[in-house]
Amino acid sequence: MRRARLGGLVLAACAGIGAGIAGADPAPKIAVTAEGGAELDSNVRRSETGPAQADAPIAAPVARLGAKLTHTGRLLRGAYAVAAGAQSQTVLSGKEALSPENMVLLSGDARWIRPVGQRDVSVGLGLTGIDAEPTTDGVGARTFRTLGGDAILALRGGDARSLTVAVGGRDFVYKPEHLYDWRGPTASVRLELTLWERDEGARSLELSALLELEARTFDRDSFANASKCADNVPPSMKESCYTPTSLRRRDRFQRGELELTWTGRFVAAAGYQLTVVDSNSYGQSLVRHRVSLSATRNLPWRLYGTALATLQLDSYPDGLPVGLVINTQTFTATLEDENHSSLQARIARKIGAAWAIESRVAIYRNLGSELDAEYRRFLLSVGAVYSR
Repeated sequence: MRRARLGGLVLAACAGIGAGIAGADPAPKIAVTAEGGAELDSNVRRSETGPAQADAPIAAPVARLGAKLTHTGRLLRGAYAVAAGAQSQTVLSGKEALSPENMVLLSGDARWIRPVGQRDVSVGLGLTGIDAEPTTDGVGARTFRTLGGDAILALRGGDARSLTVAVGGRDFVYKPEHLYDWRGPTASVRLELTLWERDEGARSLELSALLELEARTFDRDSFANASKCADNVPPSMKESCYTPTSLRRRDRFQRGELELTWTGRFVAAAGYQLTVVDSNSYGQSLVRHRVSLSATRNLPWRLYGTALATLQLDSYPDGLPVGLVINTQTFTATLEDENHSSLQARIARKIGAAWAIESRVAIYRNLGSELDAEYRRFLLSVGAVYSR
């Protein structure tokens, strides 16, 4: 499974805080967001199908609840934001095989950033934590815990340019199998540019770039594997010809991302992401290309619509992966499926000042996968959102 994107979350949030330091309201503010709804999921366990896959997909209705509280203000001549959130997923089925899918995801982060003198330079700190806990099973499926901290340096060139650098560390725990626990130093750089703007920001073109690096050292009992395959062994047989070594497993995670956003009569975004994981363990290296396109605009009857298309292509430099590959999956501060190509559409309508009703349909596939397995998932949901 791929790492939780903590570095990007901290950088984006701190850039936003830094932008508001000069004109921030000194009075503390509290924002509350809550949501609840139900969905029909055709593949609750997110199972793959194929000759080597024993678990067939199971469809079931699912209830979702979530809430987030954010407190912002000023402290020690700087701006801070503290947030805490919880999201729960409960499968509305009595099937015992689906019990590990019931979980609650707890998240929290704290950020503080202050300017240095009269210059457009700010420094700060960021702390982030995410914990996915099972609610009806001993361990749960895909449950994890990750903690991170960063020292932050933010440079601004007016309202049109900003550069944010974060250096820190992460600690990751994969609860179903602790051989995949890791910790290590991290570094992130985020650049935000306004390329073009008119009508006081009503129309604009913006570019963002993100680079993240991690040096992961795995659990003391996690040893690197080495290949003992002959040159003529077909890729489908490589999983059976590897041997453990006495070397502790270490990975180097690298991710680069570019996104272009247009704001006008509608909002559109196009992004490209390249992820490279170099591992000293045979079968665990990964190269991922991810392209995304999205558009949001007003619709008749006071509706808002969003369409999102994502194409993800994974390749394995060593050939087919050995055993479970955590690098191929994503841990974030949501319960969404971000590990596959997808097509999604959302329709929302405001009801009063604070409430909205939202529906979503999503289709997930593992297009272009080198694995001898197929992934299919269909999701239909409807719910209400409160924001104040």
